Amino acid sequence: MPEQCFLRWRRKYGNIFTIWFGEQPQVCVAEFNKIIETFQKDGEAYSGRYKFEEFDKLVRGGTYGIIMTEGELWRGQRRFALQIFRDFGLGKNLMQDKILSELELLFERIEEEIKLGKDVDFGENIDISVGSIINNFLFGYRFDNERLGEFRQLKKLMDIILDTGFHPSMFIIRLWPSLRHLPYVNYYFEYLKGVDNQLFDFHKKQIKEHLNSINSPPTDFVEAFLLEKQQKDLIGVPHDFTIEQLVGVANDLWFAGQETTSTTLNWGIAFLINNPNVQNKVHAELDSIIGDFDRIITTADRSSLPYLNATINEIQRMANLVPLNVAHKLTKDVKIDGYYIPKDTIIIPQISAVLADGEIFENPEEFSPERFLDKMGN
Repeated sequence: MPEQCFLRWRRKYGNIFTIWFGEQPQVCVAEFNKIIETFQKDGEAYSGRYKFEEFDKLVRGGTYGIIMTEGELWRGQRRFALQIFRDFGLGKNLMQDKILSELELLFERIEEEIKLGKDVDFGENIDISVGSIINNFLFGYRFDNERLGEFRQLKKLMDIILDTGFHPSMFIIRLWPSLRHLPYVNYYFEYLKGVDNQLFDFHKKQIKEHLNSINSPPTDFVEAFLLEKQQKDLIGVPHDFTIEQLVGVANDLWFAGQETTSTTLNWGIAFLINNPNVQNKVHAELDSIIGDFDRIITTADRSSLPYLNATINEIQRMANLVPLNVAHKLTKDVKIDGYYIPKDTIIIPQISAVLADGEIFENPEEFSPERFLDKMGN
């Protein structure tokens, strides 16, 4: 387990230590309070991104989107995306209603499979629901029966990209792009490039269809982005609202939303199945609050469900979805625990080591929501 390796290094070398990625040194911050002091309280200094620009140019034509961009481009695009999220109901009943509507369809699919005596594939059912929510927000439609084939193809492409992207040959090419011509390495490079282009072609197709008819006010994210682009083009001011950037943002939102949400939910089901005592406590709390009312739980119930909230926290802790974390780059010189670390140093907040730290979480390998509750059960 990567987090155990980082924990061993922390115990041996201290809260801050350096690892080497090929010829590239990377500083790891592996202690909770240090991560808060650095990445949270002085976030701007740690907001740079460790990018493989030549690799990205070879595979995708450049670095676009939100996740791997930085500086003014990142700030502007992130600000715009958050504003559109809010406009479309993030944190409000509007967005919640869309999610709950998809949840009802998820329950219907599962109940139908049970009636037919089929084995229930929670993984695929959850994937479809999460994908529909994201796609509806981005492109304005969900994956109903007629479009399930389209979703399965997209999911297949994303799975291949994740698997191939972490193949050892890809790390070699990211560090030394010229080695992509080597026979063995070249196979994986061309394979990843081809699959990546197929996924990007899906986004480009959706954007092209939107260009033929843009609604105002916008009904999905792509329309909102294209309207912003039109307005800035009309004024004649320089901007980053390009089609290439929109393709990158769409891809980021798809990947970031689909994989993390689906995987977290699937881990949650696995943990509850393997911990029936926790499942029973969650069920009892829901019964006590919701009772026999025929309704779905909403965010309005959150404050009344402390054990459920604690269980969700424990699911996220145990799932530990990104054990290696995204590498950042310093935008200025900093000092941590007396160590001088110069600008442009690659630095990683090693939160996975924190989540598995027995000094913070007693018996960290055990699934125990109670660790997030006080003596009063809150």
